[in-house]
Amino acid sequence: VAITGAAYSLPAQAAETNPEVFLRNLASEAITVLSDDRLDQAGRTNAFRLVLRRGFDIPAVSRFVLGRYWRQASSVEKAQFIQLFEDYMVTVYGRRLGQDSGKFLTISGQRMVGLNDAVVHSNIKRQNRSAVSVDWRLKQGENGWRVVDIMAEGVSLALAQRSEFTSVIRASGGKVAGLLSKLRKKTQSLAFNRGALPKTNVVASAQ
Repeated sequence: VAITGAAYSLPAQAAETNPEVFLRNLASEAITVLSDDRLDQAGRTNAFRLVLRRGFDIPAVSRFVLGRYWRQASSVEKAQFIQLFEDYMVTVYGRRLGQDSGKFLTISGQRMVGLNDAVVHSNIKRQNRSAVSVDWRLKQGENGWRVVDIMAEGVSLALAQRSEFTSVIRASGGKVAGLLSKLRKKTQSLAFNRGALPKTNVVASAQ
């Protein structure tokens, strides 16, 4: 029997104090959701959204990628952007995990940057292609550790996203509304053209 997103819920978990263990658990949870045969397409998408909300500080990342335009955005625009950016993350990151079977995520250690900041190191092995070094930047808050950036081969995805969004806003006359419109259309186009999140065969490992 297929489980829809409305009926799916994640088990309650105590806040993990070790950032490496937190990320390992998060990766395992994401793979479990994306490979669960009981979930229909909508259920898989909505369940992956719950995983992202648990593991990523989406409001903080949203503020960062919007850069200086966050201050000029209205309260309505800020709320709309956070929701649209979450939709974008669910569609793009969920699809990247699900598109290529045979990937193998290996978590290799962690480095504390400050009292409440850490970087967890990992590698993603891909079939017939070279491995990719991926570092996860985490911050610890009231609700435990949360991912705030992903660095692939040393390149910050949050910085790259901010640069892209800044270009869109500038091309829209400095209006955040222009970015909201484009982000809404892009997310809807991805969902329409490619369907819901695919089932994946990614494997997470702590080795």
